[in-house]
Amino acid sequence: MGVKHEEAASATTISPNDGRTEFQPRAPDGGFGWVIVFASFMQHVLSIGIAYTVGVYYPFFMEKFQVTSSTAAWVSAMHFATFFGMGPVSGWLTNKIGTAAVSFSGSIIAGCACCAAAYSHSIYIVIVCFGLIAGIGSGFMFIASVTAVSRWFDQKRPLATGIAVSGAGIGIFVCAPFFRLLIDHYGGEGALLIEGGLALQGCVFALLLRPIPPNEKCKKYNDVIESKNERIPLQKAPLDDGSAKPFPLMMLPNCAPKVYETMGSVVRSRTFWLFAVSQFLTFVSSMGPLVFLYNRAVLDLGVEPMQASYVLSILGIANTCGRLLFGALANRFPKSSLYLLSGTIMTYGVATAFSVLGTSFWSLAIYAVIFGAGYGCMFALTTVVLVDLFGIGLFGPIYGNIGLFRGVAALAGPPFAGWLIMATGQTHTAVFVLKGILGFVGGAVLLIIALSRYRRSRYMSMVAETFY
Repeated sequence: MGVKHEEAASATTISPNDGRTEFQPRAPDGGFGWVIVFASFMQHVLSIGIAYTVGVYYPFFMEKFQVTSSTAAWVSAMHFATFFGMGPVSGWLTNKIGTAAVSFSGSIIAGCACCAAAYSHSIYIVIVCFGLIAGIGSGFMFIASVTAVSRWFDQKRPLATGIAVSGAGIGIFVCAPFFRLLIDHYGGEGALLIEGGLALQGCVFALLLRPIPPNEKCKKYNDVIESKNERIPLQKAPLDDGSAKPFPLMMLPNCAPKVYETMGSVVRSRTFWLFAVSQFLTFVSSMGPLVFLYNRAVLDLGVEPMQASYVLSILGIANTCGRLLFGALANRFPKSSLYLLSGTIMTYGVATAFSVLGTSFWSLAIYAVIFGAGYGCMFALTTVVLVDLFGIGLFGPIYGNIGLFRGVAALAGPPFAGWLIMATGQTHTAVFVLKGILGFVGGAVLLIIALSRYRRSRYMSMVAETFY
């Protein structure tokens, strides 16, 4: 199949059936990319700050609308479900209209929804406005900011991503007491209006999420040969004298790197479904501590309410530190990102299951550190691992589709946990044990992907040695 030669700034398309190689934007790994990191950091502060502070309004909603806590909880459940569940749409839009436009739109949607909720006269309107619509806006802000950072960085992607997503931990730590203070001073309606205004400030940061300039392009593969008007990717093969000689991978059976040109090819791969199942189990697991840790401290262990709130602050700080720490570790050991992600998820799964043995504030604080750091690692390394597995070309849609599984888990997890608490005598022991087991299994599923990649790598090395 012939290839039309174009200038370096142009782009060609990969076809899975021939040897053509696409041209992709070269990640600058710095420069204006650090402005992108700052903008993404602030978008995380705003989007996650809105998502994780919905619970602060529960007492206000219950008093104003005279509803039960289970009814008020649907605001949070709907917000998280759409926050993650709109991932496929926001991921597709980032590829079509760009990260800046998606993030800008999300900020407007979230801001207007919060303001509309302030004037609502029914809890069901609040569920639609503050839950459904604001969740869509926050999700757009979140997906677009993550995608922008991944496109601007390559070698430093883990570090840059870790810094950007650490804004989520800051949002959790700062926004909850801040909005609680606003409710005390201005009432729930005033707090929602101010929160809407803050969400609209995301428009400023969205405008900074510009694409890579078109003159900064490079080939996806370093070495390409022309053969009968076809481009064939090359691999360096070690020789006996220690030097390296190029040979076309297409000449070796089953050794050509997998190319994902469309989302159809992605969703047909076993790797995608293993990763999706892992994310579903991990999020079902994490919804337990995020939603019920405070209640377990107060109701099961008799911890003072103010002291119990400190546990959530500790979790937020650990979350921020975990994102930065594991982002730096993945940057230092780039080939270990998948193992770091898997090991961390399994570790906090075990910690969640055994946290029921704790009987004091300090035991909960220690658990909050382990869980918070692990939860932060999951967000810091998920983007890095997805790019390693599928490439940067379809990162936005892939990350968005993974978000769909997160959304289902966020919607189903809390109601199921609430039913389990009622069925087991109003204690949280069974919830934390079950959530811990699910988290461990979710981390273990990633090891299947790691093992498959290792076996493929070994096979390619053996064939390369045989070839020469």
